[in-house]
Amino acid sequence: MEKEDIIRYLETFEEATVDKLSTVGTFETFCDAVTIWINKPHVVNRRLCGSKVLYQDSTSEEDLSGFIKKCLSSSERPEQVHTSVDLEEVPSLSSIVDVSFYFVLREVFYKQVSQVPTKEVILIDFRKQIVKFITIPDFLRKTSNNESSDGGYIKVDDVTYQLRFKQECSKSWIILNATDQVSEPKQGYIDWLKTTLLRKLVNWSSEKNLRTSVTSLRLVPVDRYNQLYNHLKEKYGKKFVAIWPEKTDPQKFVYEDVAIAAYLLIIWEMQRKEEKREERQSFVDLGCGNGLLVHILRSEGHAGLGLDVRKRNIWDLYGDQTKLKEESITPSAESTFPDFDWLIGNHSDELTPWIPVMAARSSYSCSYFVLPCCHFDFDCKFNQKEANESNYRSYLNFVHGIGEVCGFNVQEDTLRIPSTKRVCFIGQTRNYPPEERDLVDDRIANYIKLRSSKSLPPNNEGNPAKRMKTEDSWSEGFTPRSSEEKSRNCKTVNAETVSYIVQTVFSVLLNSPDCETRQLEDGRVWRKGGKKSLGDVVKLFDKDVLKHLKSECGGLQTLLRNHNSVFNVSGGAVQLRDLTLDEPYSKHSKLSKKDKSQHFKTMQCWFYNNHPDGCPMTAEKCHFAHGEQDLKKVTLTKS
Repeated sequence: MEKEDIIRYLETFEEATVDKLSTVGTFETFCDAVTIWINKPHVVNRRLCGSKVLYQDSTSEEDLSGFIKKCLSSSERPEQVHTSVDLEEVPSLSSIVDVSFYFVLREVFYKQVSQVPTKEVILIDFRKQIVKFITIPDFLRKTSNNESSDGGYIKVDDVTYQLRFKQECSKSWIILNATDQVSEPKQGYIDWLKTTLLRKLVNWSSEKNLRTSVTSLRLVPVDRYNQLYNHLKEKYGKKFVAIWPEKTDPQKFVYEDVAIAAYLLIIWEMQRKEEKREERQSFVDLGCGNGLLVHILRSEGHAGLGLDVRKRNIWDLYGDQTKLKEESITPSAESTFPDFDWLIGNHSDELTPWIPVMAARSSYSCSYFVLPCCHFDFDCKFNQKEANESNYRSYLNFVHGIGEVCGFNVQEDTLRIPSTKRVCFIGQTRNYPPEERDLVDDRIANYIKLRSSKSLPPNNEGNPAKRMKTEDSWSEGFTPRSSEEKSRNCKTVNAETVSYIVQTVFSVLLNSPDCETRQLEDGRVWRKGGKKSLGDVVKLFDKDVLKHLKSECGGLQTLLRNHNSVFNVSGGAVQLRDLTLDEPYSKHSKLSKKDKSQHFKTMQCWFYNNHPDGCPMTAEKCHFAHGEQDLKKVTLTKS
């Protein structure tokens, strides 16, 4: 198919209707829904990591062929210019409905780095209320030996679809059109457009004030991030998940640190390029916790160290090349780091508001990265909710404001990590010249003084704000974290309370109206019980019991999760563990088949001792001991 034939085809073809769904939305809300699909395809298609707008402009019908030619011509095609912070995206299409045509060239990236990115021409015809998507790279990509029966090109009708908004019979519809003759590999994609994308667009189009802009990874090129993340995941992820000696979930904490490392490495990559420097940045991770982030950054060539009040078990597994130090950090003249380029605060709790201060006072060139989690002010808990804002957003605004007070041009981004607290801040450049550093330092000192919960002692030597900069501590009321690990899993709740809660929940589930039964191979009938929402379970207990659980840094859900062999807690609901399944536990559980050799028969079977129908498993198959005679002694080994 020649280029001229393709252009004529794109301008004139009409596709067959695949499906259509009614919507309560308007053409404007339909436009916003389509804008989300253009800017953020990864929120619909989990196989994608994002997209990049390479070119966009409004055009007339007369100029349409010229724009298409630019995309189909290898010599005239616009270059990929948006690879840094100033990432361009399509504006909300509802804001430009007064033009006849709008033209977009985007590149779509897959999570699997082995898959070649796809370029698409997107034509928005506001007159006909149609949005047309045409995949174009395959027109220009020859086969490996430059020989094929059709000249090496894939036909356009294999990769084209359109979305249309139509009003008829006092109803509004979103219509999916596609060619009625598609190759078999493409039919699956057409089916996905019908069953997933079309329904998502209908749902979005019924909403108002949609956020059409990209919210995550806005400061880094998404394709470069995805490539590096997958590389680091393969290099470090699997290894540390397998050997993780901590009590925390490795699936969360390992891959979260891998993602943060990938993000920082790209930020630093871009900084070196912008500053035309070759030397890699140095860093200090304040409150480094398990130290994995420090290990990855150092292994990737960056000099740095991690500080935390308590050593973790995994520190010994990193080797001498990873510099980790057990040290309590108090904001003071001794907590500046003039010899380092970056300060990192990854869920740094009480140090979070101090990290911009430390960076500002370390040196004029020192930058910072902070990922806020728990809400702390300078010397107390943060508790200043803003009107019409959530507690989390109010705290983020506070942390953002500290960076500005400290003289930074603060940038905000949202990471893609397995955490509910994903918003980070970067202070990389200053908003004042070097000669004004003392004035900014005075401003910082006064700001801290105003927010301090404890007043400073009298000072006869001048301005108390000035004195704050030189004395040992920058805050009279600051209390560093204790080096002793506080129980966070209801482990210190007395045995009577635990037994009462477990037996109460068990009884309610077993006697629930939706109780299920299982027919066992030995002829017995075993009652699996019903299902209750956590909200309903909470109502079973008085406030004193719940308050006691909360005081132990946990809660009812935590206690039930601790009894993983009895209860399955997921999706906001509780039910009994179904031991009749071939694999009743998740693959990451210590009770899974993969780990059962280590834990097999080391604890008594709760169901054997407490369920009126006994354990549905035989003594030979059950992971737990059926009676004292079946119990194995635990052999302690050094980790």
